[in-house]
Amino acid sequence: MSTEGVMNIQYVYTVWQALNRQEPTVTNIVFDGRTAVVHLTQNLSPTIFPAFVKLQVPSITTLHFRETEQDSGLLKIYRQEDSWTLEGILQSVPLISFWYNHVLRVVMGKLVTTTGDLLDAALQHAHKMSMRGREIQRMGRDLAMENMEKLDEYRANLHDNYLEGVRGWRESYVDELDLVKESHWLENAPATE
Repeated sequence: MSTEGVMNIQYVYTVWQALNRQEPTVTNIVFDGRTAVVHLTQNLSPTIFPAFVKLQVPSITTLHFRETEQDSGLLKIYRQEDSWTLEGILQSVPLISFWYNHVLRVVMGKLVTTTGDLLDAALQHAHKMSMRGREIQRMGRDLAMENMEKLDEYRANLHDNYLEGVRGWRESYVDELDLVKESHWLENAPATE
């Protein structure tokens, strides 16, 4: 909440006085000459509730100062910024605080942890698949190179391989012809008794 102007800042303080039966507890002040940052705990206990209903809400108030007159050394607040964290507000309400600390934070912690584990497992699996893909690619490249070498060797010896194949066929054919002639001769041979 940001407020500018002396009158508006006075109205904010009037509202805080109505909400606080007890003055706020200041935990830390930092002042650099132009800006003051005040860490405090608001002791909220509105007059419409019984006195035992009290909420302690941590807040940060930033006060911006400016000189009232040139070189007077007298500073005046011209802007006030009040801020509260959602966690601080939740921690200040007893039942909500218990639910927040023992249910919501635990569930969110487990959810974030599980999500992290799932992401880690997915990244590890993707890394393994990538490594396996590189290995397959390397093996394919090596096999292609080996086949190219064999093909080059075969092309270099193509004429010799052709002649060797023809010789092998001729020898096989001649052997077959000899077997055919021999079996034909045995079938047609005169029977001897």
